Amino acid sequence: MNYNLICITHSNHTQAELVYLNQKCRENKIGFILSENFGLAGYTFVDFGDKHTVTDLDGEPCKQFILSGVEQDELGYVTVHEDKRHSFQDGDYVVFREVEGMTELNSLGPVEITDCKPFSFKIK
Repeated sequence: MNYNLICITHSNHTQAELVYLNQKCRENKIGFILSENFGLAGYTFVDFGDKHTVTDLDGEPCKQFILSGVEQDELGYVTVHEDKRHSFQDGDYVVFREVEGMTELNSLGPVEITDCKPFSFKIK
């Protein structure tokens, strides 16, 4: 096959036929998308192989918060501005931008956070 992706949007195939087609796509490292609409309801199945990962849990735009401080010790507690609580949870990842003082934070990639409280979290 000379394809990178197979996309099926309206299928008259049986479930067994669709499973077979998906397996063939996987064997040949071809992406597979199946999407159907039933009026107000629908679904989408996406398979780009085992190495494809999705880290976005909800499809919402990334949240941004203004920092008021970062502790310079091994615990690495970060405090957001008191006007707005952050909405992060333990296990989320953050990226720092435009940090002054501790500019090395700006060059880090996504960093996992833990110990989330309403106005603070810890860099793991």
